[in-house]
Amino acid sequence: MDSSDEEKDGVSGNHIPKDLSCLASKGEKFVDAVLNGQNELCLENFRMDKSIFYKLCEMLQVKGLLRHTNRIKIEEQLAIFVFIIGHNLRTRAVQELFRYSGETISRHFNNVLNAILSISMDYFQPPGSEVPPKILEDPRFHPYFKDCVGAVDSIHVPVTVGVDEQGPFRNKNGLISQNVLAACSFDLKFCYVLAGWEGSATDSQVFNSAITRRNRLQVPEGKYYLVDSKFPNVPGFVAPYSNTPYHSKEFPSGYNPQHAGEVSGGNMCIAQLYSQ
Repeated sequence: MDSSDEEKDGVSGNHIPKDLSCLASKGEKFVDAVLNGQNELCLENFRMDKSIFYKLCEMLQVKGLLRHTNRIKIEEQLAIFVFIIGHNLRTRAVQELFRYSGETISRHFNNVLNAILSISMDYFQPPGSEVPPKILEDPRFHPYFKDCVGAVDSIHVPVTVGVDEQGPFRNKNGLISQNVLAACSFDLKFCYVLAGWEGSATDSQVFNSAITRRNRLQVPEGKYYLVDSKFPNVPGFVAPYSNTPYHSKEFPSGYNPQHAGEVSGGNMCIAQLYSQ
């Protein structure tokens, strides 16, 4: 398959933006150029601040999950990983930029992936019993949502798969993707993520899998998650009333809910708090 065919099929990741090659134009390695530059350069290329990048390197080294090799330091190993996943690129597309063979890039990518997976559960903590501050301190939401611990939603993430496997991964927009479900608390921490479902899978299919599988999404006793109207309204998950406005811009300033429908319909207002 050539690049034009891949673009038609919604597959990206074959080409590096031309301006990136300028970072290492004077013989300096691409990773060194990024990490020695402004913080914005690291954020743009590695999708995180330099301080966070170095902190993650230190953590993986202290835990014995990654180590320096004769040729590649941990910083460069992590950079290869986050650059590829942050730009949806194939290994062969970054060989020239990082100046390593495809085998070397692939090996270190997988090493970092395994390291990240091994610490992932340390940061997926179940929600507590206390009322989230963003609800407790806002009269629009308290006491209506005092038992709400977060929100659940799904998103389509672009993926690259073999031509013979693309059928199930083609979503309703014709793009190749995974349908990923995530539960997030109001302090922007993930409580649960279910990845792997093909792009053709419906949101309800992924949701039903999340609440019935062995490693299922757990809801604390007496608590619930908010979900969008595309998900079912079942115990532990509250969906908005149908045909009821729920975006804050649809209500005048200072407006308070007038009935149960508007209270429940207002759950998407809470979702907007995540971006504040």
